[in-house]
Amino acid sequence: MSTTPHACPEATGVARRWAVAELLAMVGLILAVAGGVPPSVNEAHYLAKARHYWDPTWCQGDAFLESADAHLVFYWTIGWLTLWLPLPAVAWTGRLATWGLLAWSWRRLSLRILPGPWWALLTLGLYAGFLSCGHMAGEWVFGGLEAKGIAYVLLFLALEALWQGRWNRAWLLLGAASSFHVLTGGWSVIAAFFVWICSPRERPRLATMLPSLAGGFALALPGLLPALALTWQVDQALVAEANELYVHRRLSHHLVFHKILLQPLAIDCPYLGLPRILLPATHLYFLRHLLLVAGWAGLCCKLRWGNARRVHLFVGGALLIAVGGIVIDQATLSRPDLSAGLLRFYWFRLSDALVPAGLALACGRQLLTLPTAESRRRWLAVSAVFVSLVVGDAVLRRALDPRPDAVIQAGQVAFERERDFTDWLAACRWIRAHTARDEIVLTPRGQQTFKWYAERAEVVNWKDIPQDAAGIIDWWRRHQQVYPAEVRADGLTRHDTATLRRLAAEFQFRYVIIDRAKSLRPPPLPRVFPEARSAPCRYEIYRVDSESAE
Repeated sequence: MSTTPHACPEATGVARRWAVAELLAMVGLILAVAGGVPPSVNEAHYLAKARHYWDPTWCQGDAFLESADAHLVFYWTIGWLTLWLPLPAVAWTGRLATWGLLAWSWRRLSLRILPGPWWALLTLGLYAGFLSCGHMAGEWVFGGLEAKGIAYVLLFLALEALWQGRWNRAWLLLGAASSFHVLTGGWSVIAAFFVWICSPRERPRLATMLPSLAGGFALALPGLLPALALTWQVDQALVAEANELYVHRRLSHHLVFHKILLQPLAIDCPYLGLPRILLPATHLYFLRHLLLVAGWAGLCCKLRWGNARRVHLFVGGALLIAVGGIVIDQATLSRPDLSAGLLRFYWFRLSDALVPAGLALACGRQLLTLPTAESRRRWLAVSAVFVSLVVGDAVLRRALDPRPDAVIQAGQVAFERERDFTDWLAACRWIRAHTARDEIVLTPRGQQTFKWYAERAEVVNWKDIPQDAAGIIDWWRRHQQVYPAEVRADGLTRHDTATLRRLAAEFQFRYVIIDRAKSLRPPPLPRVFPEARSAPCRYEIYRVDSESAE
């Protein structure tokens, strides 16, 4: 009898221990890159919506939270935790689960192309680095807890299935991805069809895939139907107006190519003591992404891919989708109404996410196939240094500015950042401790964490734009009334007392938070926080009586 069966369990056990160690290292890498204090950029937006979905009395009266729900599968799989855990605990629980699944799914994909231990850790580090310094439209994969993180897990598993030639499994996985995030999954389905069209010798017949295509469509329905319902039975003129606001007023930096070209690029190295430098609009976001595309294309032409050809064809499909978005943008420059209806589907999202992934896998494959051990060691060292710089940059930035990303993005900085954040927390906690649960508050326009910290409704803010047409129109109306140009420039105290009282009567709020870094003069209203007149605080709370109370 062969002795192989007796040797296999020990070998398998060692391999499993190494696999677990690699997975833990990969999760640690993601934690180092994206593990800031909650809430991250979109967590206050997503988790507040999820909390309100399960408990409508939480922040009751908030127009954004009471708008149509577009991510029901996310609310049902993650949102129920908000009934039992505080929001930061939900964020960490969901993050760690998502990051673990991302590491696991990426490792499965990477092992198909680069068999062997620890290659997946290297390619993950390269991917994180290329993504952070090479995106064009602001897409990310490793970040806070939201629906698209889970969708990317399913997308990586679908890419592994394509490598294996398991088309039926890929369609089902992409359908499940669409249920979590309909745009990420939907564009992925189109990219997968591009792979199928370009693989005539190895593709299955369409008829044999019909059951899995139907199954994938059924899995996608929980994400597709809420998305379609956002404009059901809504006047088309209203939909067109909402699209224009959504695309050209609020999210052009993600959606409109010629606006992406005009974005200034911010460069800062806080750990070197250098001030932030804003480079003028010189197409740098586009050019750096184009550099990634060139690197990926060059390696694809150089290497022999075998089954990985299907993975890189998928990346090519994502690029063609982005090219389609550029063509639509340029062809409709004189028709903003038409472009708004077409560009609202995030044409650049998949390219932003997958070109760095394709380049990371291609770089790993190139390292593996170098002809000499010396050249492999040299380029492996270069790759390790690059990954170390990416991780070190993220860790040092958090050490120097430990505030949540949602606070940093909102621009809540002046000369003393930590003190400003402390003042913001103090104001939110006063609201939470001294007001009723159904209170509505008028807040500074740029902040995005009031509901997270104060757990009270607010009139409106810039970040929390609804997804349905009627909600978008109402969101814009509120902005126009509450934050006209002079208020955006000089703060809420540019409203006179009569206007504040009229707004209080219309939007049912009794308290207003004033940012004294913008508003040099206090409003002629009773201040309730800070209670001591001598206590310095950047954020002050005033009580407003509505007109009807006079």
